Amino acid sequence: MKRLDENTKEINFAIGQSRWRRRLGRKGKKYNPDKVQPVRPLLHKDVIQAPKYISIYEFEGKMSPYFQTMAFIEAIRSRYKARDCIVDFSQTEKISAAALVVVYAAVEMAGAGRSGKAEVSFSRKSPAVNAAIRSSNLHKLIHGFEIKYSLDSARHMPIVSSVGSDQMDEIVDFIQGRIYDDQMSPDKEHVYGDAVSETINNVRLHAYPDSPAEQKRWWLMCSTFGKKLYLAIYDCGVGIPKTVVEKPWFFQLVKHKDPKLFDELLKDIPGLDGLGIQILKPIVVRVPDERLIYYSMQNDVSGTNQEKHGQGSKSIKALVNDTQGGVLWVFSNNGLYTFRQKNQQPAEAKLRKKFPGTLVQWNIEI
Repeated sequence: MKRLDENTKEINFAIGQSRWRRRLGRKGKKYNPDKVQPVRPLLHKDVIQAPKYISIYEFEGKMSPYFQTMAFIEAIRSRYKARDCIVDFSQTEKISAAALVVVYAAVEMAGAGRSGKAEVSFSRKSPAVNAAIRSSNLHKLIHGFEIKYSLDSARHMPIVSSVGSDQMDEIVDFIQGRIYDDQMSPDKEHVYGDAVSETINNVRLHAYPDSPAEQKRWWLMCSTFGKKLYLAIYDCGVGIPKTVVEKPWFFQLVKHKDPKLFDELLKDIPGLDGLGIQILKPIVVRVPDERLIYYSMQNDVSGTNQEKHGQGSKSIKALVNDTQGGVLWVFSNNGLYTFRQKNQQPAEAKLRKKFPGTLVQWNIEI
């Protein structure tokens, strides 16, 4: 039997003690599903409980993994900095790569400058969850270790946290060398490089409009499962829907892509097309976030004379354009945009729980 270290013993004892107290407290009481349970400190530590499934793909219904994952991220953002805590994955059975990068970012941002100590409780349900936590360096981040990257010697890419263009070349080199065994064609390597650099440049130019360059942070995750490559870039900025409406080409884009909506807006405010963006902004609440993301992903609008005007699309979509089974996901605020191939209509969906920032993810057949 594997001997537990003292730190693991303390965490397991604290969690077990909490369950024992809850059982005693529930004796003789009827179950009330609507009751909000208070946060109970364990040995002066706050336990931030991870859900059973940490995923952002299943988002229908208030008990969906997406809602539970967003609640977990909100708990990290609000409670992680406040006091000593345990981030408890003991009951987690599944964690998707895309959700993991958002959790990692929440921990890093909430932990900046904190004085308290944090611990991690690993899953008792899934070795795969524990492997994901370790390979991403999330456990080291929670414990407060400084994370250093050496992608040229890494077998598995950890979650990369960076600003500006740092690490971009190393990331593409890692994909070429470790995932494609140096068999990637020059054209494909160029497509990967363009997609990564364009997405990261969008973070620098759009995601944090009022922040200095050193605070415009992004996170990147790259992993493989079988013959699929999962690549995601995340930022916790204001979101695409907040910035796309401020672009000078936005009004003409609506007119070109959604003439019916344009006519409806024109009826509400006669002469709207000559009044400028400041008049347009108050009424874009009528345009859902998923449609605003769709607008941002357009790279060619007749009549605007601007072929590359959005927050990025041509290079970003190129990674899945010619890939059988490839999918591009863009989560931002209350909208989700998915794109498969250029001859297929993109899909749009409303997120009833706000997504914090923007996540661009590619699922690619290797």
